[in-house]
Amino acid sequence: MNNIRIGFIGAGKVGVTLGAYFKNKGFCIVGYISRSLQSSQAAAEITSTQAFSDVRQFVEECDMIFITTPDDQIIKVWKELQQCNINNRIICHTSGSLSSTIFDEIETYGAYGYSIHPMYAFSEISGKITGLDSAYFTVEGNNERTDEVVGFIDKLGNKSLLIDSSKKTLYHLANVLVSNLVLALLSMGDDCMQMCGVSAENAIQALMPLIFANIDNVAKKGCVCSLTGPIERNDIGTIIKHLDVLPQQYSGIYAQLSMILTNLAQQKHPQRDYTMLLKCLSDYFNNCYEVKEKLI
Repeated sequence: MNNIRIGFIGAGKVGVTLGAYFKNKGFCIVGYISRSLQSSQAAAEITSTQAFSDVRQFVEECDMIFITTPDDQIIKVWKELQQCNINNRIICHTSGSLSSTIFDEIETYGAYGYSIHPMYAFSEISGKITGLDSAYFTVEGNNERTDEVVGFIDKLGNKSLLIDSSKKTLYHLANVLVSNLVLALLSMGDDCMQMCGVSAENAIQALMPLIFANIDNVAKKGCVCSLTGPIERNDIGTIIKHLDVLPQQYSGIYAQLSMILTNLAQQKHPQRDYTMLLKCLSDYFNNCYEVKEKLI
């Protein structure tokens, strides 16, 4: 794996960032091929590699091929690769939601299929790799060369997680819950701050120290031990006040998430009785649901 030649099909944010990262770690990056030669050339320029226009030539130059296209393009790319000599190649995609089973009958071509998903938010096509060194890479696929793939990630200096292909969707859900859906919660908090008269420029910035401190606590102590606030204190009065001023579009979300928090609070303080708080939240949530049912 030290001398492995790596190529990327797809020249977007993921492909360019990973190419820059792998090269920075001393690996041989052959280059890029994409639907657009222009995007391949742009990626190659950023990473000081080569742009390809012929897929067969590209495959001949590579030992390990990363498919970094949008998910709905992966099957199409796989069909194109089946027309090439991919014998003994490692073929992998970086989708968080799809498993390696998308490479149907890959063993008949003498190749090895994997999904290798970096748990990282790719936000730009600049080759910037800040923070990627701390990301975990999740691997699932052909057992025969899994040790090599994990070894490759080890040489990057990253940690890896092995999962079963049948759990890939659940794994992806975990990622979405703590990234995309957290953005929705931050947006809700931002909205409420602005409703207090705080400017749009100051609202989210004022909340950031609280957000960062919470994340830091979770990283150090876990979710249960990091719990604070009125739910932990079993402060039903404050929760009722929240429910009174809650914007209608957030009512069900607040109640449901608060019930989850109450379960965490019971784990942290098994001696406390949260029965009344849970009933209050449950009744409120069910009432919201019943109202919406009538409206529908």
